[in-house]
Amino acid sequence: MKSNLLLITKIGWRSIWRNKRRTLISLFSIIIGTGIPIFFVCIAWGFYAGLIDDVARLMSGHITYEHVEYRNSPSNDLWVDDIQKINKTLNNNAEVLSTKQIVNLQGVAHTAKGSVGISLMGIEPEKEITISFLPETVIEGNYLSKEDGRWVVVGDQLAENLNISVGKKFVFTTSDIKGDLVEELFRVKGIFKTGSKEIDGHFVQSDIEIARKIAGLGSDDVSQLGIIVKNPDTHENFLQDLQKSLAKKNGVFLSWQKIMPDVATTIRMDRTAISSFMIMLVVIVLFTMFSTILMSTLERKREFASLLAIGTQQKELKIQIFIETIFFGLIACPLGALLGIGFAKWVEGYDMMNVVGGKSEDMSVGGFGMDTIITPLFSAPLILQISIFFFLALQLLSILPIYLISRISITDELRSI
Repeated sequence: MKSNLLLITKIGWRSIWRNKRRTLISLFSIIIGTGIPIFFVCIAWGFYAGLIDDVARLMSGHITYEHVEYRNSPSNDLWVDDIQKINKTLNNNAEVLSTKQIVNLQGVAHTAKGSVGISLMGIEPEKEITISFLPETVIEGNYLSKEDGRWVVVGDQLAENLNISVGKKFVFTTSDIKGDLVEELFRVKGIFKTGSKEIDGHFVQSDIEIARKIAGLGSDDVSQLGIIVKNPDTHENFLQDLQKSLAKKNGVFLSWQKIMPDVATTIRMDRTAISSFMIMLVVIVLFTMFSTILMSTLERKREFASLLAIGTQQKELKIQIFIETIFFGLIACPLGALLGIGFAKWVEGYDMMNVVGGKSEDMSVGGFGMDTIITPLFSAPLILQISIFFFLALQLLSILPIYLISRISITDELRSI
């Protein structure tokens, strides 16, 4: 039986190359069919991976440690303490890339022109420069440095609304942890432009020490502790471990999906829409592949009839067709994956706005600006899953051609020769 199967395999390999034109057309359809979905998935998932990482680094990390009631009412009087010990433990963890201490203050910025509600984030400037993309978006002045005191960076839209520029002042009004009204005079050190209307119009960054002073917090207190992990795809298990080992009675570790639900929901909806489009594309691709395999089998009906006439069993012919389909899959699916990866790599670095038109400011998800530079995500497990799917689909598509062999009329086929 083993020698017979080996013989059928050899015959199948030789058979597919007897008609090179037909074989190349079949291989081409499978390669294109596998490559197109992989290309689109690499591009789309790359956009979302980049967005998630940018937003996490700008705001409060892939994982955030905060007061258990902070999500329900993010007020200035909800904070977590003993943060230096937790921070030190996290920075010694192999899963953690970096941490960022944050003091968030909600309030109103005043100038002679008017008032605007803002969110002031007190951060560690020396860390923010290495973590966040915001320092790179400064278009006027300079970004913050350590112990800058009352110097802040503001968005270009906020600067326009308040009629302030680099070096100008504005008054910030908020409440401290006791509920008392507090006012502080800030001076603009830099103006940034991210392309997000919400960030550019209402977001301000200052040194964390001045934010602590305004809020009445100690050096061991923060509103949030952001955690940047090395592998965002596996942070859920890490989050559960942190909750068990490090969380205090009044503190909780949350994923970025809980911290930024609007972004998570929008990405989930967009991915669903893309997945629906991909399903339609896959159906078209599979139909094309099926047509190619079916036509390849029908063209060989006389060949199969001749083999049956000289004593070849139907079972052996069916195994031969199945083996030929396996050969097609083993050759074409890896080449299709390489094609999709190669094309995605080729367009890497292009600005999507140059292709689809429009302004980069129009590209936003959940209120956060989306980087329009194409940066594909080459996920080996995802690419392997798609390749295996098409390989298995190819074997399923061979069922009808295999079935047709049992319906061949030897007399009719040989009579028509």
